[in-house]
Amino acid sequence: MSESTKSSPKSSTSNRVKLYPDSEQTRVVFASPAEEQFYEQCRATLGSDWQVYYSCTLSTMDGDEGLKDNEIDFVCYHPRYGVVVIEVKGGRIRHDGETGKFYSVNRHGESFAIKDPFQQSLVWKGRFLRFLRQHNVKVPVSHAVSFPTANEGDFPASSSIVPDIIIGRERIKDLGRSLAEIACKSQPEQYRNFADVSDQLDRLLIGAAFTTRLYLRDYIDGHESRLRDVETIHNTLIMPIASVNRLGIEGEAGTGKTMLAMMLAKHFRDQGKKVAVLGSNGLLNLLLKRELGEGIAAMTYQDVAANHGLNLLIPPSEFTGAREDWVQYEAPDKLKKAVAASTERYDVVICDEAQDVQPFWWEALEMLLVPGDDARFYLFFDSSQGVFGSGSGEEAFVAADTLPIKPPYFPLVHNYRTTREIAAFSRSFRRSSGMMHSHSGRLGYVPELIVYKDAEDARRLLGKLVRKLTREEGLKNSDLTILSARNPAAKESVLYQTDDIVKIPLYKLTHTQKKSWREAKAPNDSIAISTIAGFKGLETSVGILLNVSEYNLPVDHPIMASLIYVACTRAKHMLYVFVREDDPKRQAFETALSAIKTTGTMVIGGASHGDFEFIGRVTHYNPDRVGWLSVEDPAFELGSVMFFPSDVAKANLRDLQIGAKIKFRPRAEGGVTIACDLARPSNF
Repeated sequence: MSESTKSSPKSSTSNRVKLYPDSEQTRVVFASPAEEQFYEQCRATLGSDWQVYYSCTLSTMDGDEGLKDNEIDFVCYHPRYGVVVIEVKGGRIRHDGETGKFYSVNRHGESFAIKDPFQQSLVWKGRFLRFLRQHNVKVPVSHAVSFPTANEGDFPASSSIVPDIIIGRERIKDLGRSLAEIACKSQPEQYRNFADVSDQLDRLLIGAAFTTRLYLRDYIDGHESRLRDVETIHNTLIMPIASVNRLGIEGEAGTGKTMLAMMLAKHFRDQGKKVAVLGSNGLLNLLLKRELGEGIAAMTYQDVAANHGLNLLIPPSEFTGAREDWVQYEAPDKLKKAVAASTERYDVVICDEAQDVQPFWWEALEMLLVPGDDARFYLFFDSSQGVFGSGSGEEAFVAADTLPIKPPYFPLVHNYRTTREIAAFSRSFRRSSGMMHSHSGRLGYVPELIVYKDAEDARRLLGKLVRKLTREEGLKNSDLTILSARNPAAKESVLYQTDDIVKIPLYKLTHTQKKSWREAKAPNDSIAISTIAGFKGLETSVGILLNVSEYNLPVDHPIMASLIYVACTRAKHMLYVFVREDDPKRQAFETALSAIKTTGTMVIGGASHGDFEFIGRVTHYNPDRVGWLSVEDPAFELGSVMFFPSDVAKANLRDLQIGAKIKFRPRAEGGVTIACDLARPSNF
């Protein structure tokens, strides 16, 4: 999962600081928002004389102690001041004077012991000096500690704390002056008389001693809390939706449709109304029953029919007509009559995955509502997943032609589940350019394509991947889900007669004969495996897509494209796609990967300040009326976004010109996406 290709020193603009790696040339991965903030401040405030190296690791032999690895966050060099090495710590910091220990304090007031940042930078400086002497490089080296979110005055002087080498909220504003002052105070003037060593530092630090950190385990831990915050965001949508009796809610995979449906159901239940939540996936239905609790009926569409002794998809043995006649005419008519004869009615019916419903079933489903104007009917759907509910796998799903509720639909525009990279990759397999696009705000890892020769080679490479993720990356078995385009037990499957991978059992997810979600989910000592269709509506931290080559349909077939799209969008943080080397689908996957933007910064620990922010270039601006932004981001396929002069004035951007870049958050109003919360990007 190597993300970085080192950028050339010659590629930097002549009047700007030289950054290695440069986020404008490649993807730079940060362990914390504080490190990203320091990096961006280097770009914004340091001049062309400065060279900044991020995340440098030294591997040295220390006497009898053997090989020692040390990492420092930043190495900054200036030909007049020498080298300053900086350790960066973010968030709230607590120091215990009696024990000398440092602690990080989270938003709940909980303290966690951390390494002494002053000692870390001091030790690295000492080893770096020895490293330089070994290579005959003579340059003064100073050390500092940065707390970008803390005030310098919060740190009293002590035997372990030196206030003069602290860069906090104030000193980081003019980073060049602060680094120069630290170097001048740390090094006598005679030591600052040295020959320029910029070329030697490039040779030593841009290479084996330099690395960009990639810890998938830390990335998952840091971003799971951000995904859980979606519930707070969705709370603001409940009242607008609940104020309408009939409404269709449209959103791509990952926009939180199922979560919003559950919150809406609980809202009406708490008002004393009788509520039913319907869906297409039996496995997801078990989870819904657990999450919704008492007082809400959670059923699949097949359950509704089964409660009346019918199977909507499989005709009984005594039926002599064609299966299509049963699905389209006989079964819906029988269900309609059965529902009409029953007394079971609901004040609110919420249909999740509405694109999966055959159009001939809607009349019977609507009859579940109590008569009268107070009945409420809500449909959640994604047009990209509409193959199976369109009536034919050869036809595209068109909501306005298929659903019983007509436009306008309520749009969900933010993708909270997947990263920008996964969203951009999966969107390549959408079947229509006319569908609504959501905006994914979270940068992450680029999906990885794993090419195999045959079934045996596929199993070998899968074992290698699982071993890497569980042993080297520290992921738990429960973080992984294998998604198969066909039944994994079929003879054509690469996993035919395979019960385990690297001695870890494979557990097939199924809802049949399972009474609860606890019974259906995979045990902790196993890895979950499911068909793609069986996993619709669910999600996994890491998705591994298999048997795409063994599903004998071209990539542009509606069913194949929908399967790939659904499978890819199940993965929250990382996606691996297995494809046979001679499969024509390989070219489609490689094309989708090549379209992904791989520059910019990515924060492993989660950067809340940047979530769902985008940068656009002004293409048109009339200060009296309206402006337009062009957005070059694969996760923002809309391309152009409208903004208004009132928001420009609010952001104090009155000197705005065509060609300027603006940071913004997208918001949907009346079916149009508008740029809000405008700001000038820090690095432009």
